[in-house]
Amino acid sequence: MKIVFVTDTYAPDVNGVAMTLGRLVKGLRRKNHEVHIIHTAEAGSDEDETPLRGFGLPVYKEVRVGLPKPLRFKKEWREDRPDCVYVATESPMGTSAVKACRKLGIPVVMGFHTNFDQYLSRYRLEGIRPMAMAYLRKAHARADRTLVPTQDVKERLEECGFDKLEILGRGVDTRLFSPSKKSLALRSEWGARPATPVAIVVGRVAAEKNLELAIRAFEKMSERIPDLKCVVVGDGPIRASLEKKYPQVIFAGMRHGEDLATHYASADVLLFPSETETFGNVVLEGMASGLVTVTYDYAASAAHVRQGENGLKAPLGDEEGFLHQSLSSLDLGKWTELRERARRDVVEMSWDRIIERFEGHLRAVIQKNSEPSPKKKVHQHKGKYVFRTAFLPDVHLGTPDSKAE
Repeated sequence: MKIVFVTDTYAPDVNGVAMTLGRLVKGLRRKNHEVHIIHTAEAGSDEDETPLRGFGLPVYKEVRVGLPKPLRFKKEWREDRPDCVYVATESPMGTSAVKACRKLGIPVVMGFHTNFDQYLSRYRLEGIRPMAMAYLRKAHARADRTLVPTQDVKERLEECGFDKLEILGRGVDTRLFSPSKKSLALRSEWGARPATPVAIVVGRVAAEKNLELAIRAFEKMSERIPDLKCVVVGDGPIRASLEKKYPQVIFAGMRHGEDLATHYASADVLLFPSETETFGNVVLEGMASGLVTVTYDYAASAAHVRQGENGLKAPLGDEEGFLHQSLSSLDLGKWTELRERARRDVVEMSWDRIIERFEGHLRAVIQKNSEPSPKKKVHQHKGKYVFRTAFLPDVHLGTPDSKAE
């Protein structure tokens, strides 16, 4: 298949969406599919990609939103028609790609990777949330189908009027994320003795990630075990203010690959207080690394964490419950079997299976679009037909204005 990805985030961006797309692209190419990526991220090392200009959001300059490109997409895809287009983000660029596909009859699949509507409350923009949801619903209605990561996201979107939804889960690289990557040298850099618990947060250091709750958990955990070490891995718009406000917390910055895996494995507890995830790859990475994960019961946690068996969790939005589970996580001797089971439970969750399912979704919409439309019954009119005809001699069949297609 010849497949085009359209997205506002891609490597070298570091976030869950860029990571997921990178896995899908590499997996499809291993299966000999031709994949081209159109994105607004910085130009990477991939030869088969087209970086386009975008603009940074006023409250979040790290995110670059793509501008609409309807004429460009129609021109390019008329000349070099893809079998299917996957639109990962609902920016003006993404929605214009969907419209171009509809115009040209190209199968198009969208992904629902980010709860942008829920982010608004974190940036004091709750008032425009109904408009944001209406925009998202209209954008996804034009696609042949939308892929969502979990059952609870599917149910929430269906309640909001979305349709044509299918579930595509996420995988985890258990060879990369593993307890074997634990580094005593790194723990020593943090000031942690062999018996000192280390609690870690991994993700964007941004308002929508609910980092303030993680800091409160750190503080309560430190009251019980004074030499507890608290580590935040990631970067974002509020990092500087948090570093200044909480000097006792170690901010390790952005980490990648083996370095990231080592940071996970060198900790003991993963705190993940975000309430705005569509999935939360961090949860699976923490489980694969053999950590006690403390999460809210939704998204990846709802799908894969069993309370007290392979992780700890609290009802979504229950801050006191989250703090209680954070304190419970400190009894590391009690949770040895839990940590081992967490690792075992995600070992079989390979990206290969996810890529096969993704490939199946693309083939399904291609097949559906290739089927002939059911013929309409022609009404046989008896008598004369009367036609009103307009001739437009200055619109030439070779131009886009003619709507020749």
